Amino acid sequence: MSMMQKMKILSQFCLDLMYPNRCPCCDIHIKWNEFLCEKCKNVILIEDGILCPFCGKSHNDCICNEDDMKYDEAIVLSWYEEEAKKGIIEAKLSENCNFMKYAGYEIGKRILENEQWNMADAIVPVPMSKNDFLLRGVNPAECIAREISSVTHIPLYKNWLKKKNGGQKQHMLSRDERAENVKQFYTEKHNLNGYTVILCDDILTTGSTMNRCAELLKSNGVKTVIAALAATTKRKENEIWQQQILESTSEQLKQ
Repeated sequence: MSMMQKMKILSQFCLDLMYPNRCPCCDIHIKWNEFLCEKCKNVILIEDGILCPFCGKSHNDCICNEDDMKYDEAIVLSWYEEEAKKGIIEAKLSENCNFMKYAGYEIGKRILENEQWNMADAIVPVPMSKNDFLLRGVNPAECIAREISSVTHIPLYKNWLKKKNGGQKQHMLSRDERAENVKQFYTEKHNLNGYTVILCDDILTTGSTMNRCAELLKSNGVKTVIAALAATTKRKENEIWQQQILESTSEQLKQ
């Protein structure tokens, strides 16, 4: 174990003395070196075979045939509901990032078990604008990416993708509005010919953000983009009801 790793463990232990660690999904106190309680760990994971391995949606909601599908595979931990939803909102509010760290840890283990994924050249988080980062102090996608990198030792590059200030929050928009709003993401010139990249984000909703970022990476020569996500939503038959859910989440973030 390196000196840096030892210092990280010591700092976590000391911090727990002042601010006891808690599960972001149910709020109970947990050991200083745990991310989630055992109960929440057991209920948030999606069973094997339920999701499409390419787009990260349920087979009934598969979006692989949509014209704007730009990423190639997907690794998804949870449904965006109940315990997982609470854990993600805690991270978005910058109150507790344990769920993102746990997602990164679990996804990292899956990557190690897959020879193709483990040969990836880089891990890249979906970026946050400078203004949003100053406001929140944490980028949930970067939390996932850092933990995956720690587990797999695949290098992390957080500046290959960037996001302009302004624009609206994706969770406040309809599907069509999301597709237009993602133009705020951009990239500069990089020589990434033939690369395989693991692209990290917190939630897969319509796929607009993931597709835009994958498209930008491929414009610099990336061959394969593997989406790594903490959670995915279930497509609702009633679009109005879905929008109400998104607006409710937005109100929680504003409080």
